[in-house]
Order: sequence, then C-alpha cells, then structure tokens
Amino acid sequence: MTGNDREKLLRRIRKLMALGSRNNNAHEAARALRLAQVLMQRHNLSEDDVTLSAVCETECRQVYTDAASIPSWLNALATVVCMATGCRCWFGWYCTVTPEGRQRDRRSVHFYGLNERPDVALYAFTVLARQLKDATKEHMHTAYRLKRLKLQTKRNRADQFREGWVMGVWKVLDAFAPSDKEAGVLRNWLSRRCGKNELAEISVREAGHCRGDAKARLSGWLAGQRAELNQGLHGAQSAALAPIAGGNDE
Repeated sequence: MTGNDREKLLRRIRKLMALGSRNNNAHEAARALRLAQVLMQRHNLSEDDVTLSAVCETECRQVYTDAASIPSWLNALATVVCMATGCRCWFGWYCTVTPEGRQRDRRSVHFYGLNERPDVALYAFTVLARQLKDATKEHMHTAYRLKRLKLQTKRNRADQFREGWVMGVWKVLDAFAPSDKEAGVLRNWLSRRCGKNELAEISVREAGHCRGDAKARLSGWLAGQRAELNQGLHGAQSAALAPIAGGNDE
C-alpha cells in the first residue's frame, strides 16, 4: 500500500468512526463502526494508528530572527497562535545557502495539531508576524526618528514594543484549548515524531529594560489590538480560529 493509499484509508476510517459516534440513528452508527473495525483488522491498523493519523504538521520559515535565544516576543506570538488554534509548536532550524556559497542556519517554527488546525496556525502566525514587523518599523520611525539614542536603547525599545504588541493581539483573541483527550493524542504524536531525539528546552531572551520602555510597550499594546486576520483559509478558520477584530484605541 502506498503512502497515498494509506492516508485515504485512514481518512475513510476516521470518517466512519466519526459517523459512528455522532449519528443519532443507532443502526447507522453501529454499521459505520463495524465497517471501520473491519477495515482496521483487514489492514492491521490499531486505534492509535487511526487517531494519530489525524495530526498534521506545518513549518513556518518567516520568523524574522535567527537568534539562538528566542526573543520573548517571538515565543509569545507562537504561544498566542497555538492558544487560538488548539495547536502546539516547537522552534527548529533549517539550512540555506548564501549567494556566496556559504551555509547558513535559519530559524523556523513548527505547528502541529488535529486536522486543518496547523494550516490555520501557519496562516495566523505568518500574517501576524508580518504585521508585527511592519508595526515595529513604523513605530521606531515615527517615535524616534528625530531622537539621538544609543543603538542598544533602540533595540530594547523595539523589543518592548513587540512584546506589548503581542499582548494587544491576545486581548482580542479567544482561546481554543484542545480537550484532554486531544492533548493526549498530541503528546503521543510528538513522542513518535521525535523518537529518541527529544526536544530541548528553548532559551528565551526577555526584552531589555531602558528609559522609555514602558511607553514603548504601551504603544505596542495599543497597536496590537488593531491587528487583522481575514477569515477563510481553505474554509477552515471559522472552525479553528476565533475571530479577531480591532480593539479600542483607549
């Protein structure tokens, strides 16, 4: 059986199991479950095989930083996206080749979850990360263009703005937490996915404190509430992503 055929079979079994558990007609529900069991026995598939096959993974390479220590704002943004879509994530690396022929390690973030949720998470993270980048650039240009500041102070204020921006985004998003059963499925999937290569704890770098950091964070918080996510990715967002709307400016 090819990989494509196996995926089609697993998808059919999942549909039958869903029909068996949700159908109000007892006869049709029992028939669907019996057919699912026959297919599983015929192809030597366990219930775990069927359940874990519903977990998907996506990778985002538009992270805008290649730092070994993950900036707090980036970790927070990935967390917010996961909490809004019912996904989980981890940070990884991928390798690119520069025009000069040198290899360069770049940052990526992987989202995993049930069915279409990782696609939704990828969409949300990509859109929000781009908006955050643009908002930070605009803030730094308008707020500090005519001021003489140390480079480190500018960097600290930019990070404070970013952290505030993510907090503002979270204020207008609703949490979408997976059930305990789904959370268990995700843990089992990740264990199989990684095998003996367990994920290490990431090092997170908090934004540095400086003069004017509170004002920068407040500006980010207000700007983050004006972030926009358009619904409609493959028709899946209405089910897996809570609506986001502009917040109040006060």
